[in-house]
Amino acid sequence: MVKNLGHTYHPSTLTRMKAKGNKWYVFVTKPKELATRAKDQVRRSTGTTDENAAKRMQHKITCEIYAEFDKALNRDPFVELVEPYWNIDKHGQVSDFLKKWGRVEVCMRVWMASEGNRELCESLFRHLQYQEAMEFRAAITPKPDPYPVVIQQEKINDLRQFMEELDGEKLVADTLSKKPEKILNTSGCPSILGCLNEYMTSRKWKSIREKTRRYTPSYIEKCVGIIGDLPIDQLLPVHAVKIAQELENRGLANATIKNYKSALDGLIVFAKNNLNNETVTPVRPWIVANPLADVSISNYGAKKRSWEALTEDQLHHLFSLLMLGKDRLLLTILVTTGMRLDEAALLQWDQVKKDKNGITYFDLSMGALVKNDKFSARLVALPDCLSLPKKATGKLFNFKLDDDGKSAKDASRYLNEKYLHRVRFDKNDDRKVVHSLRHNFSGLLQNLVPTPSAEHLDWITGHDMEGAKTASERKRTYNQDIDLRIKYEIVNRVKHPWLN
Repeated sequence: MVKNLGHTYHPSTLTRMKAKGNKWYVFVTKPKELATRAKDQVRRSTGTTDENAAKRMQHKITCEIYAEFDKALNRDPFVELVEPYWNIDKHGQVSDFLKKWGRVEVCMRVWMASEGNRELCESLFRHLQYQEAMEFRAAITPKPDPYPVVIQQEKINDLRQFMEELDGEKLVADTLSKKPEKILNTSGCPSILGCLNEYMTSRKWKSIREKTRRYTPSYIEKCVGIIGDLPIDQLLPVHAVKIAQELENRGLANATIKNYKSALDGLIVFAKNNLNNETVTPVRPWIVANPLADVSISNYGAKKRSWEALTEDQLHHLFSLLMLGKDRLLLTILVTTGMRLDEAALLQWDQVKKDKNGITYFDLSMGALVKNDKFSARLVALPDCLSLPKKATGKLFNFKLDDDGKSAKDASRYLNEKYLHRVRFDKNDDRKVVHSLRHNFSGLLQNLVPTPSAEHLDWITGHDMEGAKTASERKRTYNQDIDLRIKYEIVNRVKHPWLN
């Protein structure tokens, strides 16, 4: 299978057909949603008997067929390409913005949001007409600027103000827009940004997930935009407070502010352990401690928003909607097992198993990407009301993977927009999302009479179980089959009338 801008289609094949005068034809198997029989294919003639010429035409013809699939499935490849990088709160729906401002303006915002992602940028060009491509290229590859740095900064500020006015936003004071202050450096100590490149190429990043590595430089640079590019020996606890206050003023959540501080903390610790002042004898570190380490920022920023379980009416409405088979299966798995969205979206058919008593379960105990290995790696017993299709191979669902190999972001956006948003009562009922189904399941378990023990509830959903047996202790104590039987008996007591 190959990806066509976020959607998985079969690769094309090239076949010579004797019955058609030995001409070469491009064959592509239809996606399941469009197929009417087991192996339904589209074939398209290259119009030539020359194999080399046919191979040169194969890619273009394949793309045309994929485009026809997209159209038949009511997909806009350009919109689906930009959606993962689109700020819907700031710009509204992609399709609405596109109608008003055009593709180049959409590309500009996506390019900035992705911090110049090269692969994405190349994909964007595939959807632009020649004049649009010229305009976009000129915008993202400006000619060398002959002006001094101070004047360049003023021009950047003017551009930011123009973009804000264009989006109809209220202009606010932006610390990052201020002219850089001159910082006196009498010791010759490297500055924050002076350490950045060496820090980002250090051995540490071999064991850090890709997403964290990619965002860290941006976090550090934005901190510098608030406190200045200080020499690291001039950093003080008050600088952490200043960063937290400014980010809070911008409306950032507490968890996000912690990400900024954590990124800067990591660089400071690296500098402490690796960068020395070699102009003195004996050589000594530029700093001996992280001055920001003991600064608490727990009281800064917006608190995390909690999601709400769906009401019974909303559950009935949700499962009465017309859905694709795989979408219904995924939503049913979530509401009947309490699995996290990422756990379910990444399921492989080889994780579907049966124990010696005939109980069907999902095996998340080994190899699965789960929230944490200690509590989330578990066996998920399936209730009788959950009916799986005939067993196949590969993945149960086909959502895009992020840099960490997870699918929750793509799956959440798709399911919320297509189904969950349609069951909300009004614009104020904005805490009902696909994750709400996990809340529903937890609530249904707790309402059972008699109510299962807290240990069993956590055991089923994969929550942290303080004071309870660890996974290895449970296996030694109960054995795996008994463990699964208890879960099966509990989840089977939960009734789901909305699935009927």
